[in-house]
Amino acid sequence: MTMVYGSREIARNPSLLRIDSHDSFIVEDKKAHKTLGVYLGTELANEFFKYQKKQELLASAHKIKTEASKELEFFDGTDDDGL
Repeated sequence: MTMVYGSREIARNPSLLRIDSHDSFIVEDKKAHKTLGVYLGTELANEFFKYQKKQELLASAHKIKTEASKELEFFDGTDDDGL
């Protein structure tokens, strides 16, 4: 389970910011119930950035596929124009 620390706890004990490479925790304002930040260890951060890059590449591939499908439909429509 991910640990949740209040911002005051971090201010009083900054050593809480030292985390293992596979750990993570959330800092929140407990009075306002708002998340202020998420801290990730180096291994988790690398995994997250790899995931983000894959998502970006998949979105680009999907966009290319969509545009290619539109072009194909356009050219299929011009097949029967009597030429």
